[in-house]
Amino acid sequence: MKGKVKWDFKVLTEKISPENIAVMAELIAMRETKTLIGFMGYHAEKAHKKLCMDIFCKDKLGYTLSDSYDLVQSVALFLCGHCGEYLDDFLYVSKKGKQITIKMECYLIITRMLSKRYRLMQKYQSLEATKEKGEISCMEESETEYQQEVKEDSLVDKMTAALNLTENMSVALDCRMSGMSYPEIAKRLSRAVSTVYEYFEKMRARYTAIYG
Repeated sequence: MKGKVKWDFKVLTEKISPENIAVMAELIAMRETKTLIGFMGYHAEKAHKKLCMDIFCKDKLGYTLSDSYDLVQSVALFLCGHCGEYLDDFLYVSKKGKQITIKMECYLIITRMLSKRYRLMQKYQSLEATKEKGEISCMEESETEYQQEVKEDSLVDKMTAALNLTENMSVALDCRMSGMSYPEIAKRLSRAVSTVYEYFEKMRARYTAIYG
């Protein structure tokens, strides 16, 4: 029986295996959430802190994992399909001709998940906050509004899928809807600001062609 995989960033250079997938996923999620703090601010910082707490306390009796650990589980599930490969192995070429590795795809998974949550959180009013303000009569209304926002977010996903966006355009849209500026998006994608402007011009044109 193999020993427990050491929790060390060196594991990211090893071949992906059932034994090290969990550690790889945790390290990748922790690294990417920390990176996203510079782009999403408090939202990413909060997710990063909760994730670190989950990672270091998950084995304690009675500890309950936060929703931030979903990031780890999503990455781990993706890596399960790539056992025997390395994180830096080529995965696919994006529609813009960019070579995407397994590791890059893991980062994109985390970015998409945090961006989507951020959009919802911007619109959601906590029921606990409502109680503290003494606005008990508004509780049901707040819950209904949240459910409506979830439905609207699902509709947005369907509409963007119809636009047939490239990988970079999709990430740029998620980032923009998360409140990031064009320069911040450009930095995130390692592209010129003018290129990001071009992405959104193309998206607007496609949207107009489809939905009028």
